[in-house]
Amino acid sequence: MSVEVHIRPLVTMDALRACEDVQVRVWGYRDREIVPAAQIRAALHAGALVAGAFVGREQVGFLYGFPAVAHEPGLRPLGLHSHMMAVVPEARGLGLGRRLKWYQRRWCLERGIDWVAWTFDPLQAGNARLNLEHLGVVVHEYHVDFYGVLGGVLSGELPTDRFVGLWRLESTRVAGRAGDDPYAAFYRVAGDAPSGRVARGPGPDSAWALAPDLERDVPGAVTLGLEADTVWVAAPREIGRLRRDVRADALAWGEAFRAASVDLVERGYEVRAFLDGAFRWSRRVAQEE
Repeated sequence: MSVEVHIRPLVTMDALRACEDVQVRVWGYRDREIVPAAQIRAALHAGALVAGAFVGREQVGFLYGFPAVAHEPGLRPLGLHSHMMAVVPEARGLGLGRRLKWYQRRWCLERGIDWVAWTFDPLQAGNARLNLEHLGVVVHEYHVDFYGVLGGVLSGELPTDRFVGLWRLESTRVAGRAGDDPYAAFYRVAGDAPSGRVARGPGPDSAWALAPDLERDVPGAVTLGLEADTVWVAAPREIGRLRRDVRADALAWGEAFRAASVDLVERGYEVRAFLDGAFRWSRRVAQEE
């Protein structure tokens, strides 16, 4: 039996309060960390986007983004900061996260907005795969302990280091990802078409700024100052389990990943792929096509 899935704007206070419930179910936040419905309502009035994901009539996820000013050269003055996206565990596997993001892209383009930025935890492999491989974001910012202690089931008391993903909505790269992704079918715009790209992961001669440990889920050696055209940084296989059960290994991953990433950002590299459990860093492109 097929599942009825749809995305639509959220405007009523009841729908916005349901976003509070989703935050608790997904992240286990304490009350003080929840973005309240009243604040989302004010942002909505000021031009924010709030969209809900529904299975049948049940709201099982949401996406929330608000207007943002350009924070680096080459961007139009006004964009969108995508602050939150969540889908409850019971509704995962239906492509709702990807549907929400493609809905967001079309919503922005219809309003003359051509870039979106958001933070994400680089140690969460699922986030990395969604953002870099399915959506086509590029990363050239790394922030140490961006939110401080958040608590909840994902971060606990650990530092909240974050990548900042930049989504250039009209770029060839993103148009190709939209053409590739069946979940983008209802939200495509003129120019979207399959990319035909062939993704290649690290090979035997790859340069590793943070090498993987092939036997255990712990970081390997960190090498700073690499000058190769392409540099790879490994990510943990199951950071959620490590944060819950093996805190020392989770901390080791965070420290090693921070050292490698800060070094690469400072020397002009950016992330353009996440393949075979590792980030591919390349020398920064001045203007995204």
